[in-house]
Amino acid sequence: MELWNGLSKRREIGAAKEKWIGFLMAGGLVITILFVGLIGIQVLIGLSKTTAPDHPSGPQTGLDFFHFTLWGAVVGTFMVVGGLAFGIYSERTQHQGPQQTEPNFRVLSRLCLDKNFQLLISDIDIEYAKKPKFYIRGMLQNGMVGEFQTSREVFYNSGEGMTGEAEIQGKWLGKFVPYIGESAGVSAEFVVRV
Repeated sequence: MELWNGLSKRREIGAAKEKWIGFLMAGGLVITILFVGLIGIQVLIGLSKTTAPDHPSGPQTGLDFFHFTLWGAVVGTFMVVGGLAFGIYSERTQHQGPQQTEPNFRVLSRLCLDKNFQLLISDIDIEYAKKPKFYIRGMLQNGMVGEFQTSREVFYNSGEGMTGEAEIQGKWLGKFVPYIGESAGVSAEFVVRV
């Protein structure tokens, strides 16, 4: 028997997109640094040659791979910029997409952050906070886990551990209607998998 808490990255909504953004940015940064370093080494080797320019091993042979390394640095820079642009695009369009109704949506946790990303715990702190943002971490019926931004009303309507019907659009939880009693299809499989 294996305990399963639903927080595994391989079951996370949007994990593949985040991995691609990280790969593009980190890989591009490594490639850029590597090829810029090679350019520097080649320039130093080219400048340190002391033989005559008309000799076959003259100063020009130190720069034989300069264009190749320059292209490598350019490709690495484009990877970083592409990863950054894809990340910004993903962030701006995260609440878009088709609206879908999810039966047996399970609320795993909920949290509220203020404009400085400080966790707000008490209702009084939430009430007096300026521009609080509300988030609900939940599990879909198929076992996928995601964190959804929501409104104040939906935040207060969904308690941790509740199961109900949710309306989701992208990463936005628009509505949550809790089930009274145990609904069909909801069992201990949310917590323990054999």
